[in-house]
Amino acid sequence: MWRRIEKARAGRGAVLAACILAGVTEASSQEALERVPAGRIAPAPAAARQMFEVSAGADGTGPSWSIYSGLTAALFGDLRDNGVRLRLSGGYGRYRYTRPFFDEGRRRHLWPEFFGEQTSVDALIGYHWAWGPTTLKAYGGLTQERHRISPGPDSPLDADGDNAVQGTRSGIKLVVETWTRLADWGFFQADANWSQPFEAYGGRIRLGHNLSGGWSVGLEAAAFGNLNHDGGRAGAFARFAWDKGEISLSAGLDGDLERIGGGYASIAALTRF
Repeated sequence: MWRRIEKARAGRGAVLAACILAGVTEASSQEALERVPAGRIAPAPAAARQMFEVSAGADGTGPSWSIYSGLTAALFGDLRDNGVRLRLSGGYGRYRYTRPFFDEGRRRHLWPEFFGEQTSVDALIGYHWAWGPTTLKAYGGLTQERHRISPGPDSPLDADGDNAVQGTRSGIKLVVETWTRLADWGFFQADANWSQPFEAYGGRIRLGHNLSGGWSVGLEAAAFGNLNHDGGRAGAFARFAWDKGEISLSAGLDGDLERIGGGYASIAALTRF
């Protein structure tokens, strides 16, 4: 997240938290849709109506971790119908980083450590479309994000004035999520988001192969960043889906253009009712 010095470790998890809350690492709820013929999605029987989707998850790397939860509601029908959606979500994360500092008294460079704490809240409204095997969800709305930075116990600095990502800011947020069924063997998923407060962005693609019993496996790649840092990750995932929900596990490597930073692991789950 930070300038292209050793601050690259700072808050990768915080960036990912923003992506998670935008739907970039949120599991897609398409199992029920895939069984409907091409054309407009048929409404579900009244007894089986699913109007709400609750999601939750966690993400971690070496220097950071984050958790999130969210609620998506079909305002005027069923989640499997085309229509308006309302999404409310929130998240919390912690991260740490170092940055160079020249100590005039000691006449040498030091690398003081800082700790970051992030919270965010989104209120978005959007629309769900389906065309044959493809679905598209587009959202827009308001977000508020806070980053609180604290120096480590041995830091010679009381604050990090070079860090552009700190404080509380509010602004608009945009999200796009797509899903395409690839015959019977698999699926392709692409999600992206952008938020105004710290100019954060995130995007992820997944290519999955369907196995038996609701299982699927595949590969994923993501890019993310904000005012201070641009990074990415690549890995693999396993997903188990049933009629009213799913759970997804993924792991791999993250880093930036200069180096591989380390590994990551994430879990996401959702249920519909």
